[in-house]
Amino acid sequence: MAFTELFSAKNVNLVVGLLTLLITLWLIMFVIPNLFVSLFNTILGNFILLGVVILAGMFNPIMAIGIAFVFLLLFRFSHMSSII
Repeated sequence: MAFTELFSAKNVNLVVGLLTLLITLWLIMFVIPNLFVSLFNTILGNFILLGVVILAGMFNPIMAIGIAFVFLLLFRFSHMSSII
């Protein structure tokens, strides 16, 4: 996909939605880091993350696998920092 095709009229909504999602995640992770960390350190937080994966799997199984992979990576990194 060429750079000019990325901002075509067909993909404008997709690009704007992706940028909005990334900015929202950035704000959550840097403005409220305790909320982000508590999702991986509490049982309720783990159930919330599991619920997000299950709900995403109801609509799009491939997206649920991707979200589960990202959560797994973040979970492992959050526990690695507590070991060091």
